Amino acid sequence: MPDGPEDGPADPLAGPAPSPEALRVPVDEIAARLAGRLERGAPPVPPAREPLRTASVLALLTPEGEADERDGGPGLVLIERSAELTNHAGQIALPGGKPEPGDRDLWHTALREAEEEVGLAEPVDPLGRLGPVPTPTGFWIVPFVAVAPPSFRPVPNSGEVARVFVPSLARLADPRIHRIEGRVPYRGRTYDLHSFDLGLRVPLWGATARVVWDLLRRLA
Repeated sequence: MPDGPEDGPADPLAGPAPSPEALRVPVDEIAARLAGRLERGAPPVPPAREPLRTASVLALLTPEGEADERDGGPGLVLIERSAELTNHAGQIALPGGKPEPGDRDLWHTALREAEEEVGLAEPVDPLGRLGPVPTPTGFWIVPFVAVAPPSFRPVPNSGEVARVFVPSLARLADPRIHRIEGRVPYRGRTYDLHSFDLGLRVPLWGATARVVWDLLRRLA
């Protein structure tokens, strides 16, 4: 999103996340909550007057996050991008990327990338989509949501991925790790810039943080 003064109506995602306690439930219950709150059908296309390239990511939910007694509950698969990459080196991201010629659609782009990056070889079905996120680097990111098979164990499966980790949704919803770093205008609205401190070398921020916040808000 472009830089500029704050103006326009408030961010449509403004408001609190659910309490961490509300997310310490079976992943099937999380999926049921999301059933009527996700977008379906053909993904929206970028605004015609803006030269944005499409990409997609997968918000992949697991039955449990990484072992941590104080968190518990379903997790979200995240990756740390390799420090050797030319673009977005070292950043925290969701599995995903740009379409390739063999992809049937953006959903299959997200699936292919998830297999390449975190080893998701088993078939999954989409629960739906979160809102698209335009980025200052010229992308229109379409986030899909799915639940991983119970047997799935994410692992770095590509040289582009330095590590894989699975924070619980409860941890992500903890207000002690979440901040709004600023606000920017885009197409007549003002959007919050979210950041999550997961105790890593860099925070979870940017487009990925907005996707995570969108997911949490839909669970509120």
